[in-house]
Amino acid sequence: MEKQLFLGLTDKITLKSEKILYDEENHRLYWLNVLIGDIKNNITGIYHGVTKRDLPLFLNEQEWRFNHRYTGKNFMNKIQKYVLKSHPCPKKAIITVLNLSEPYYAHVSDG
Repeated sequence: MEKQLFLGLTDKITLKSEKILYDEENHRLYWLNVLIGDIKNNITGIYHGVTKRDLPLFLNEQEWRFNHRYTGKNFMNKIQKYVLKSHPCPKKAIITVLNLSEPYYAHVSDG
């Protein structure tokens, strides 16, 4: 199934390999770099010393904040909806999941 999907996309997608010139004012990856920089500054500025193991939690929080940045007056209604649909998760379960995911973040440099 996946192979057929990718074969069907080859007619619709063209890959372009080119050197990114970061000296140019609006290079191709400018906004991606801005977004990644904002997320990094948010995490390190607020939490001071995020460990590799805990990184997935902080990245998920930043993703949630980004996806809900224009909620406005309905913010508390949205929070209420999520709280009512969520289930308590014991700290031991969270730590177990973080420990299992740690090898996936082992390549992230400290600093």
